[in-house]
Amino acid sequence: MIQKGIHASAVVESYGQLSLPETTIIEPLAVVYIGSRGRLNLGEMNTIYPGATIRIDQGWMETGREVSFGSGCHIYEPRAGLIIGDHCMIGGGVMICGVNHGYAALDVPMRHQPAEASPIVIGDDVWIGMGAIILPGVTLGKGAIIAAGAVVTADVAPGAVVSGVPARLAKHRDKKS
Repeated sequence: MIQKGIHASAVVESYGQLSLPETTIIEPLAVVYIGSRGRLNLGEMNTIYPGATIRIDQGWMETGREVSFGSGCHIYEPRAGLIIGDHCMIGGGVMICGVNHGYAALDVPMRHQPAEASPIVIGDDVWIGMGAIILPGVTLGKGAIIAAGAVVTADVAPGAVVSGVPARLAKHRDKKS
């Protein structure tokens, strides 16, 4: 039986723990996959737009209220955890990745080295623009804006607007400039 709000062409497959409130909307061709060692708790009124994917083979993710995941957005392996606050907008094509391949041993292929995971925290009322990339271990402060195409490799202060590769401070929302 398909839950109200989940389009018939969406794929929701869970072997781990999955909490989807009745107010969740999962649009056409979106994919949610939770492995046996994964956990996903979505808050009320979350929307996953067409073509967005959430893949948690192992690790966990929790969202607040009114979070939207734009078309083509990819949430990939938040092994050390991903927390997304209330009222966040995650633009189309955004990539949030919680894991890196290990690469320290030169005599072992990187594919066979242990993965390195770090938690990601996204505060309330954060807007992540289209095509931005959020890497492991970063915290995006409340009210931050991540410009389209930015690559976030370090923490972003509350109310900061960042852009570029790597992302750098462009301005603060509370200051006129």
